[in-house]
Amino acid sequence: MVTFLKKLSHSKRLGVCTLAALLLSCFSFFILILEYGVLNFGDSDMPPYQPDTPFERTVDDLWIIITFSAGLLWVCVIIYAVAQLFRAIKRRVA
Repeated sequence: MVTFLKKLSHSKRLGVCTLAALLLSCFSFFILILEYGVLNFGDSDMPPYQPDTPFERTVDDLWIIITFSAGLLWVCVIIYAVAQLFRAIKRRVA
């Protein structure tokens, strides 16, 4: 992926990273809807308390990993966009 991104211009590189972050965010939201809306994973929070099944724990771990990755990618996109903005301002001033 790195060699693919090196061939792109700065604006296309930012667009690809933004699209990837958006897709990860949507996938994370979809997992939450599926988890609590369709599969009713939150029913063990009511008395009598039941331990989570291994499948529920696996889905929760997957959701945490995807959400963390999406957040990290969004932070990288914002930092990259600000760096490109400062680079453009520096060129205009010079």
